[in-house]
Parts: sequence; C-alpha cells; structure tokens
Amino acid sequence: MSGSGEEFMSEPLHIPQDLLTPSDLSLCLPVMLWALGWAGGPDDLLAALPHAKPDLDVTDLRNTLAVLGYPTRIGRLKRGRLDRRRLPAILLTPSKGATVLYRAEAGQVVRYDPVSGEAAACAPERLCGTLLLVEEPQAGSSRQGWFGSVARRFRGDLPMLFGISGLMALLGLAVPAFTMAVFDTVIAGHSPDTLPMLIAGAGGAILAETAFRIMRQRALLRIAERLDRLVPNAVFTQLMSLPAALVERAGTASQVSRLRDFAAIREFLTGSFAIAVLDMPFTLLVIVMMVVLGGWIAFVPVGTALGFVLLFLMFRTPMRLAIEQAARTAQMREALAVEALEAIRTLKLGRAEQRWTERYASAAAAAATASARVSTLAGAVLAASQALVGLSGLAAVVIGVLSVLNGTMSAGALIAGMMLIWRVLGPMQTFFAMLSRWEQTQASVRQVDGLMALETERPSPLEARMAPPEQGAIAFHRVTLRYLPQSEPVLAGASFSVQPGQVVAITGAEGAGKSTLLLLIAGLYRPQGGLIRIDGHDVRAFNPAVLRRSIGWVPQSPGLLYGTVAQNLRLARPSATDDELRAAAAEAGVLEAIEALPHGFDTRVGDNYSSRLPRSILLRIALAGALLRDAPILLLDEPVSGLDDACAKAFTDVIASRRGRCTILMATHRPSHIRLADRVLRIRDGLVEEVEPQTSPITPRPTRAPIGGSVVNAAFAGGLAATGVRDRQ
Repeated sequence: MSGSGEEFMSEPLHIPQDLLTPSDLSLCLPVMLWALGWAGGPDDLLAALPHAKPDLDVTDLRNTLAVLGYPTRIGRLKRGRLDRRRLPAILLTPSKGATVLYRAEAGQVVRYDPVSGEAAACAPERLCGTLLLVEEPQAGSSRQGWFGSVARRFRGDLPMLFGISGLMALLGLAVPAFTMAVFDTVIAGHSPDTLPMLIAGAGGAILAETAFRIMRQRALLRIAERLDRLVPNAVFTQLMSLPAALVERAGTASQVSRLRDFAAIREFLTGSFAIAVLDMPFTLLVIVMMVVLGGWIAFVPVGTALGFVLLFLMFRTPMRLAIEQAARTAQMREALAVEALEAIRTLKLGRAEQRWTERYASAAAAAATASARVSTLAGAVLAASQALVGLSGLAAVVIGVLSVLNGTMSAGALIAGMMLIWRVLGPMQTFFAMLSRWEQTQASVRQVDGLMALETERPSPLEARMAPPEQGAIAFHRVTLRYLPQSEPVLAGASFSVQPGQVVAITGAEGAGKSTLLLLIAGLYRPQGGLIRIDGHDVRAFNPAVLRRSIGWVPQSPGLLYGTVAQNLRLARPSATDDELRAAAAEAGVLEAIEALPHGFDTRVGDNYSSRLPRSILLRIALAGALLRDAPILLLDEPVSGLDDACAKAFTDVIASRRGRCTILMATHRPSHIRLADRVLRIRDGLVEEVEPQTSPITPRPTRAPIGGSVVNAAFAGGLAATGVRDRQ
C-alpha cells in the first residue's frame, strides 16, 4: 500500500481470493479493522464472514463488523460536515464505491482506495456520500431492556415522521373546508366563479397529502427493513454465544419461537399501530377545527376516546390471559412436532405413530381452543369498537342537525364536521384495536430482552484474554458436575492430569459421562465445582472461541451445514488453502470419496443430498476438519462406534501418526483403539479411575478422593445443574 498519506505500520490482513470475491467492500474490511486497532487474526475474520456466500454487500459488511464487536450505523455525509473524531469510517459514494477514511498521526484525513490500493491525504470538507460509522460504546450500558435501546436508535427518524403526519393533518382539512365553502358560498351565495379556484386548491391538497402519505410509508418500510436486518441477526448471534448447556435445555422449538417473537414486534411497531400513533397527536388539530365549525359537535370524538379507554380496561386482562394460554399451547404443539420429527425412525420402528398422532391431535386441539378464545375476544373487541364508532357518528349527526336548526351551524359546516368526525374516529378505532395486542407485544419484547440479558460465553472483543494453548497439557482438579440439582453427580471430585502428546482412552458404561468429560475440556459445559486447566491455565481464562480453535473435535454423530464440502471443512480453519484441504482429507482417508462426489470439494451438501452420504464418509470429513486445524488437543467422541474396519483403520492411522504431536483423548470401547492408548481412564459412579492399557480386567487405581471429600463450588451450583444437560453417551 502506497501513497502520500500515512504508511501502514503493519499490513492489514489478507483475505484469499478463493475464499471471498474481491470487491471494494471486501477490500475495505481488513483495512477498517486495522484502523480500528483490531487484534484478531485471519481465521477470526474469516469465521465472522457470512457462511456459503462468496461476495459481500453492505449488510454483510455491517454484520461482520458487529460480530467482531464493532456495531455500526449509516448516515448521510454532507460537504464540510465530517467529524474527524468519529474516524475511522467507510465512505460509500456512487463514483468511487467504498473507501476507508482514517486519521494519520499528523491529524490529516487519509482516504484509502481499495481499487488502486493507495492511501492519500484528502480534503475532508469536500467529502460527501453515505458514511458507515462505528457506534460509540455507552458506559454502563446493560442488556436489560435491550430492545428499548435498539428502538432508541430510531429516535432521529421521529421528527421527520411527526412532521410529515402534521402536514398530512393540515392538508386533510382541505377537503372538508372545500365542501363547506361549496355549500355555504358557491351554492348558497350563487357564486360559481369561485368554484374552479376551490377545486384547484382542494385537488392540490389531495395530491400533496398523497405524496406525504407515500413518503411516510416508505420511511416506515425503511425502519422495518433496518429492524429486520438488525434484530434477528443480534438475537441469533446471542443464541450462538450462549453456553451450549443453556441452549440445549430450552430445545429447538423454544429457540425458534424466540426468533419468531420478533416478527410480531416488528409488525406492531411499523404497521397500522405506528400509523395510528403518528396520527393521534394531530387529532387535536381536527377537534379545534370542529370547535370552529360548530362547537358542540367537537365533544363527540372526546366522548368516543373515553369510551375506547373503558373498553380497553374491560378487555385488557381477559385478552392478556387468553394470549398467554394460546402461546403456551402453541409452543407445546410445536415442541411435540419437533420431537416427533427428530425421532421419526424410533417411532416407526416402535410402531408408535398412532399414539404420537393422538398426542399431537390432543395438543393441536388445545392450541386451537386457546387460539379460538383469542379470536373470540378479538372479535368482541372489534364489534364493540365498531358499535362505538357507529354510535359516535349517529351522535355527531344528531348534534349537528340540532345545531343547524338552532342556527349555530351552517349546512356546509355540518357536512364538513361529519367528514372530520370520520377522519378522527378511524385512527382512534385502529389505535384501540392495536392496543388489544399490546400485551402480546409486551410479552414478545420481554422474551427478546430476557434472551439478550443472559450471560454469554463470548467476552468483549477488547477484553484481554489468555493466549491460546500450545502444549496440550490437561488437568482436572476435583471437578464436580451434575446435570440436575437433584441428580447424582456425573463427575464427583474428578482429578487427573494428561501430559502433552499423550494418547488417552476414556471408557465407561453408556451414560457414564465420557462425552461430558470431553465437552468440559472444550469449555462447552461448566462444572459446578473444581478447576479444569489447560497448559496450566483455568479454561475460564481463555476466550472460548480461541480455546476451541486450539481443539480438534470429532463428534459421535457428525453433520454438515449447508454449503460445499470445502466450506464445511473451512469452518475448522477458514484460511486453509485448497492444497491443505486435500492434504487433510488424504490423511483422514476420505480424499477419494470426496473426489468421487459430483463436484468434488465444491459439491453442495447440508441438505437432502448430504443426508444420503454414508456415516463413515461424514465421520472422516469431520476428522479431516479436525486435522485441518492442526490443534494441540484432539478429542474423539466414539467416532467409529458400529462402523466398518476401513473407517476404524483411518482413525487408527491418524492416532498413530499424531502420537506425540498433539494430546489425544478418545471416548471409546473399541479394543484396537484402547491398545493404542498410553493411558486408559474409566468413568464409573462419578469416579475417574486409571486402568492398565494392556488388559481391561485390571484392578483400577483411583485417581481421586471419595465422593464425600469432593469440593463443590456453591457459586456454580445453580449454573449447569439448572440447565438439564443430557450426556451424549
């Protein structure tokens, strides 16, 4: 990078072109991170990029920066209005595309052009376009009330929206005024010469009001689009950042319902309710106009408003209870459906389809009944509001006619007053109808706020953490873990140590806790008591993402995400080259199988096609991903249980070749793998015992104190124990 501007002290990260299509946005990203002082590496950057999407748009760029800890906002930059204190930033212009602005040490503004690769000083007063700025962190901010803090980002749009609504209210008076003038002046005064001027004025007002209405609708759609991009991404990122035990406890249906809650919030805030809220303040203007026209008729909308308040108080509690019941029954129905679909083979083999269908029918009937209760109440609310509006219109006619007969109102004023009445009653009815859903929206907001308030395992990007482990030494010191508070401990004061480069086999009965022990090492589960150390440091001192990047993992039941085989492998190491992918696949014994696929490494999987791949291939692809990481720790969770000898030999060869180069822990029952181990640990009744690797019926040597001597950390007693985690073994 060259130019008359400040030279880079260190080159920004380079993204390989085969992993991301070069563009002005993708080339600006590493430079922007460099200017922000980001301390991550290539794998951190590539892991934050969209999966299975080779090119970036502005939304992807903002999402990537947000994942890396730099939320952004977009604003218009006018000439001479650049605030140098907010740099670095990305400037989007139609002529040059995206460029990076940052401050040099001398104070001048430097503009980096990704197309030419030049960074040169520029005149900030001449810059204009769209500016992408990093949000300033708020001191003492809390995730409690998170959605409210997001909504406050749109405060800058409110003056424009209320201004447009005010102009619409003023222009809306034109047609009633025109009608009154026609009846009282043109007809009663026999003055047809003024009619063309009145028609032109009323027509212009109608056209202007229509234009403003379109502007307001577009502004609300832009807000809805921004919410659609911002909130679901933040909620999903939060879900991905929660401890695995917490996510597993809630279940798939519950987590999906959290994402669905947002749709109801978005519709409420940007739909009919938002329009009614924007129009309501200007009903006072209409009422003032009605006072001018005829006095007493203005009391009709006031009485209608009081009637709507009474109706709201009457229906609020029954509607809230009905909505809560409907939500519970619907969630139970969805959970039952998800459970059935996940266990479809078990149900068919056990010939339990009929019983499960009956259970689902019962749950669906309960959900339908609860939903019908909500619909009935909503229908009653609508009928009551329509009746109130009809009575209000009738009252306005009666009062207006009496006023005309008394001579306090003209016939034209009566017609104009009726037009204004309906202009006021419409927003009132809409506002009341939407208020009946206020409880449901509040519940959805509480769900989102509660989720965002949960403590994640992801530290702040600026928080200093321990460097990643390099040796692979593992030590458990009196580790205690329970799945539930009332259950027996899976591990009760377990203590053992593993030296770097050792191969350790972990055995035990089904459900003894073999998989859980591996998950504890990976930091996915947290013990209630004791310490787990890697390379002499508590696992809690590591950034979880950095720790897991130093651990290769092969699960018992591997799966592939939607994307190509190469993209799935690069999830383990995003910066891996094509040659490194082939080398890892060859070492895992799966290279020929991958090349035999229709498009080799570019074959798209993760959908119906990947479900037809043999489990032996899926396991070896998972093994290739673990080897690609070249981590100091390799965890194998019953990878070849029930598979053929060829697949088992591939794992055996890897264990033999990696011996001494990394620490290998494998949960296994396979004698051929146990014979490869330097040590054998057996989990039984919460104890971790060491047995001789040569033969299995050897008298165990306990490596820990009895259960009664275990130390349970009370501070963590309610953590994982409250999550209902189930062992995978």
